[in-house]
Amino acid sequence: MERVEAPDDDPLPAPAVPTAPARDSKWRRVPRPARYVVVIAAAWVLAELAARVGVPAPSLLAALVLGVTVRMIGVRGVAVPGDMSRWTQAFIGVMLGGYLNVEAIRAVGPALLPFVAVSVLTIALSLVLAWALSRWSPGIDRSTAVLGLMAGGSSAVVTMCDDFGARKDVVGFMQYSRVLIVSASAPFVMIALAGDTGSAGTVPESLLQLVGRGDQVAGLSTAIVLAAAGMWLGKRLGMPGGGLIGPMVVAAIIGGTQLSRGFAPQGVFKELLLVVVGLEVGLMFNRQIWRRLARALPAITASIVGMCVAVALLALGVAQMTGVALSDAYLATTPGGINAVVASASSSADSDMALIATVQSLRLIIMVLALPLVVAGIERLARRRARCGRHRRRAPIRSSSGSGRAASRTRRG
Repeated sequence: MERVEAPDDDPLPAPAVPTAPARDSKWRRVPRPARYVVVIAAAWVLAELAARVGVPAPSLLAALVLGVTVRMIGVRGVAVPGDMSRWTQAFIGVMLGGYLNVEAIRAVGPALLPFVAVSVLTIALSLVLAWALSRWSPGIDRSTAVLGLMAGGSSAVVTMCDDFGARKDVVGFMQYSRVLIVSASAPFVMIALAGDTGSAGTVPESLLQLVGRGDQVAGLSTAIVLAAAGMWLGKRLGMPGGGLIGPMVVAAIIGGTQLSRGFAPQGVFKELLLVVVGLEVGLMFNRQIWRRLARALPAITASIVGMCVAVALLALGVAQMTGVALSDAYLATTPGGINAVVASASSSADSDMALIATVQSLRLIIMVLALPLVVAGIERLARRRARCGRHRRRAPIRSSSGSGRAASRTRRG
């Protein structure tokens, strides 16, 4: 499905508020590409500052906050260009497909199957909570609730909203609220479970390190080819969310068969992708969506916290079953915030990085592949129930009328 670019103005009309006409007029005279470059540069600086003070997932959250601020103070004429959004979506798919690592899966060994079962149960729990939220919370439809509470892959889920008719602003709000809660709590939970652990000693990434392999030109060229081929494949096969799933499948096949390695975006390239996604979501917010979500905010928060607690209990059970350290089991099964979770794990020399990264990546890939089928199945079930309800409401009338005509014919006979 072709993405429709959001208009410059708010997607929902808001009451008129006093503005500064001269300042807005000057801003509108700036060319649109220059406007977006300015906003991206500001988001990048804000993300760097946030990272220095220890904010979790700084690129995502800083860009999201900046986008919301830009929209809330009434700055118009800023929107993510359609081509940039499509290529960002494709590169995120390449990044997700590149997470598959044969060596890491082999290292995890027999413990992988119980963790995959927990991942499936987590997705099922997300669906149950989404059903309850759409039923009892005002203003949140079923598709939006499913995508908003789907555990893992916040960037991936947000990019799929247009294909499933979900509200991207609401889904983004729910997804990044979960990312914030999980990311902010993970380091403290890890310390509580494993105690004070030594630092693993990370090496700062070079600004020129854009992909995983040493030859940056070859790695970046491979990523571009995989993204383009995946977008073509997704469109050719008519895949739901094909702009994301197509590149992910192609990258997983190429990486899994070891035809090429080290093409997944890293460093500055990866952070820039997350900045674009965060801005795209943030720019969807306005005063009206905040007023709309104010009534649903307690239910959304309760759903996210309930999911985190339930998954933590599942982690406790699978840790006892497999003998894996509880801190590793918790980080491997935490519902979302994979970047911040992996970063928290890498700060400890005792963390099982192979287990954590592999389980988180597999759940993310399972979720992205299953999401189109899940949403389609839910919508089909809803339509079937609606038809059955209409049939039951009409049935007594037809029965009564038919019996009356039959009785009349009997009396005439």
